[in-house]
Amino acid sequence: MRQVLGGIDRILARVGKRFVSSDVQGETITIEARGTVRRAPCPACHSWSHRLHGRYVRKLEERPMLEQRVVLAIEVRRFKCMNANCPRRTFAENIHALAGRYQRRTRSQARALHALGHALGGEAAARLADALGLRTSADTVLRELRRVPERKRKPRPRVIGIDDWAIARGHQYGTIIVDLERREPIEVFAGREAIAVAAWMRAHPSIEIVARDRAGAYSEAVDIALPAAKQVSDRWHLVSNLRDNVERLLYRLGPQLRQAAQQVNVSKVTLGRQGILSRNSQRHGSV
Repeated sequence: MRQVLGGIDRILARVGKRFVSSDVQGETITIEARGTVRRAPCPACHSWSHRLHGRYVRKLEERPMLEQRVVLAIEVRRFKCMNANCPRRTFAENIHALAGRYQRRTRSQARALHALGHALGGEAAARLADALGLRTSADTVLRELRRVPERKRKPRPRVIGIDDWAIARGHQYGTIIVDLERREPIEVFAGREAIAVAAWMRAHPSIEIVARDRAGAYSEAVDIALPAAKQVSDRWHLVSNLRDNVERLLYRLGPQLRQAAQQVNVSKVTLGRQGILSRNSQRHGSV
């Protein structure tokens, strides 16, 4: 336990805080931390100030520890800006390395929620997070996904798959586009009309191959925006169409199949009886 608290103390030292005490109530561990710095820079004019204006406690939820909920009670100091020309009269010290502005969780917990949401989506990630002791909701997971900026520039799509999905089945539909080389969705928008799809494809001239179903709107959109692109039927729809055709064929030929099955059964019974009679005759002859 001392090693764990020592690790937390090192994390707090990055934002000018130090571990003071810990309190266990039920399934929650509350760790109190206070400031060690005596002055801070103004975020507006960047001038340093040592004049203390006030303080407050900011509670941040950290990742669980030993199946216990961990809450950091961080003392945050407010300073008066010494620059008379600065529009900010007071400001709070910077703890952005520990938590974002107005956030109730540490960046460590936010990264965990982001990883779960990126892998599973909103609802599934929220269920798994609850099992891991990270109390959250699907909406919170999605907000964490939207909050994280794009870290690296993704390559231009070359091979894509396009299909529709139901927003309100029978009334409203959307379009999803997937980069098949990277195996991840790259665009989702409302509507499945050829004009909207063609407008998106014009903005992505790097596309060379489009895998789609047999819908005429997507075919028309590719012909309009990217006439040089190769259009292919995606594997799922090929297997689905094959299954549907085989089902229709078997349904249409049902009477003939049943009659053929009965003939096979009758012939098997006849051959079986003939075999038994033959073996019996051979046995009596040998005797």
